[in-house]
Amino acid sequence: MKLGNKRLAALPPYPFAEVNKARDEAIRSGVDVIDMGVGNPDMRPDPIISTFLKEALDDQEIQNHRYPPFHGVREFREAIARWYMRRFNVSVDPETEILPLIGSKEGIAKFFLAHLDRDDIAIIASPCYPAYLGAIGISDGSLYEMPLLESNEFRPDLKAIPQDVLEKAKLILINYPNNPTGAVETRELYEDVLNLATMHDLIVISDIAYAELNLEPTYRSISFLEIPGAKERTIEFYSFSKTYSMPGWRLGFAAGDPTLIGNLLKIKTNMDFGVFMAMQRTGARILDAGDGLIEPTRRTYSRRRDVLLGELESTRLRPIKPLATIYVWAAIPPSFSSSMEFSKAVLTRSGVVLAPGSGFGTYGEGYVRISLIEEEARIREAVARMVKSGLI
Repeated sequence: MKLGNKRLAALPPYPFAEVNKARDEAIRSGVDVIDMGVGNPDMRPDPIISTFLKEALDDQEIQNHRYPPFHGVREFREAIARWYMRRFNVSVDPETEILPLIGSKEGIAKFFLAHLDRDDIAIIASPCYPAYLGAIGISDGSLYEMPLLESNEFRPDLKAIPQDVLEKAKLILINYPNNPTGAVETRELYEDVLNLATMHDLIVISDIAYAELNLEPTYRSISFLEIPGAKERTIEFYSFSKTYSMPGWRLGFAAGDPTLIGNLLKIKTNMDFGVFMAMQRTGARILDAGDGLIEPTRRTYSRRRDVLLGELESTRLRPIKPLATIYVWAAIPPSFSSSMEFSKAVLTRSGVVLAPGSGFGTYGEGYVRISLIEEEARIREAVARMVKSGLI
């Protein structure tokens, strides 16, 4: 039997498969593992969100069980348009410039399928969300990793992109607030990205999955679509997963240029039937509810961040204070040759799971990502175990 194809053979394994395998083995052997690796929120959604879904399910006037419209339920698209106007003062047409998604991960992967031909280059800021790397592997395109360096506050040096890369590049992807570093954007950076994209006729993919998870009241993220002239070459992705503690519910959306939205829709109509209608109606009510649903989550992650930073203060693990996201990016002790070596040692000797930076791309090496998905007491215990092990 001939199984698989060249695309499957070329696809790299999931970056954290090795760590997850070791974690599962430790759990099976009876270790009390504290898992701060994958960004899988431990908090439940606000009870009102479950109420929204139940009311949608119980609505006998609407047949939510049937196939949804390919382009999404109108009330959800209109709620997304209201959110963009209220939150960013950006006008998007709910008919042609918005598309509901089964989480932003599937939307980004299918967008690559719709736009990357063989020899096309996708410029991706690195370190990055690992799903970008796999999605490019599934497409026919190739990858150029644009370094995000600590010395530049994890913002790209656009002038350092080689000319031959720009000549073959089809798109550029940016993600702020950034996963995994927790770095944030500036308006000037977005203007520079748009100027570069305009000069070289690039599509801009903006991933704002963490736009509402600011950990400081002095910072609020902006949308790339706020930049004048951006919409005509931009598609922006948003996810409900982390902000509303509902990653398993699979809900997100894309907004931007109608042609780019239409191209993504064409791929989706051949691959899926869209989001469960009751879920879309729930999403509409979540967005209309505003900051009241988000603020308690922000406060929780902010407290957890501060606890973690305080506990790590006198250790050899050097964390970088994030202004947003649910992660802390930390430089590993110099005595370790790689982030994978360090992560394995931490799991073996302390029962704590950290995500090795190498899993986030070439420029993640030398760091680990710590997810703030444990209660404060468990965060303190995790650091105490690592200290006791002598690793930090």
